[in-house]
Amino acid sequence: MLRELTDRAVLDDVFEHGRVTRVDLADRTGISRPTISESVRRLEAAGLLTATGSRETGQRGRIATFYELGADTGHVIALELNQFGVHAIAYDLRRTVLTERRVVPGTDLVAEVRATIAGIEAKGPLRAVAVAVANPVDPATREVIALPGSPYPEGFVRLADVVDVPLMVDNDVNWAALAERRSGAAKSAASFAYVHVGAGIGMSLYLGDQLVRGAHGLAGEIGYLKADDDLTLTDSLLRQGFGTPPAIDVPTVLAGDHRKFGRAIGRAVASACTVFDPELVLFGGPLGGHPEILPHIRTAIDGATPAPVRVAAGEFGDAAPMRGALAWAVDHGRGRLLA
Repeated sequence: MLRELTDRAVLDDVFEHGRVTRVDLADRTGISRPTISESVRRLEAAGLLTATGSRETGQRGRIATFYELGADTGHVIALELNQFGVHAIAYDLRRTVLTERRVVPGTDLVAEVRATIAGIEAKGPLRAVAVAVANPVDPATREVIALPGSPYPEGFVRLADVVDVPLMVDNDVNWAALAERRSGAAKSAASFAYVHVGAGIGMSLYLGDQLVRGAHGLAGEIGYLKADDDLTLTDSLLRQGFGTPPAIDVPTVLAGDHRKFGRAIGRAVASACTVFDPELVLFGGPLGGHPEILPHIRTAIDGATPAPVRVAAGEFGDAAPMRGALAWAVDHGRGRLLA
């Protein structure tokens, strides 16, 4: 156990600093130099560290060897699936981009995902895969849920059998919220909601560090809330000319009545906030964080909830789902190194 803890501390330091010496490791971890040297030897023998050069220490006759992550640390993959196709990025375990692929949508999405992963050329073993989909996901089975108006209304075969490494499939809004929670605008909030507004509308809710999924994975589907005309929010916006079924059209919204659109979104979000009472609501997506629409959303929320709610744009924009998927994949990839 002590060896594993030491090896973990060494790898964590390399993940953070990249290129290190044994002296650096001992100084930063507080672990004795002989123990660090033994750990470095173990990790180098396992292919997880590699010697990459040396430098003079300033002391007579002494040369320090630099170490970096070895090829056998492997890589992880984050994928985003939506109506535009498959977007995949491979990263090393320091979150450096290794390669990127985009595949246009076809008739067999699972086959496209499998081929995309197989076609990624990156050194070392694949450690974990995280997939963001523009549909809700069942929290028990991880199967994608087919809903009317979603990018995949017919559903598709579960993705769990695509690879033989840890794989997590989740809704893209949940991944975006995780990114904001880890290192974005929500990292210090006790509770927050993340609302994506684009061709679809969805919300993710965190109470503390706990994501609220609901019994069927449908928590936060605010596009199905009833609007004033007794239609769902999405259908009401479409009837008002903000798109063509089943999706809201971003250029049409940006060319239209920003106030009307923003207030409709704001009222729906205020209803959810009345139930869950979050400290912060972040907006993302091509419309949610747009500077011409967000002020109207904020105006609709102000005074419409029992307690004040802070409203802001998310920090990562359209990159948020992939950042969240990456965070999960790297966590699990690193966790497998010493298994």
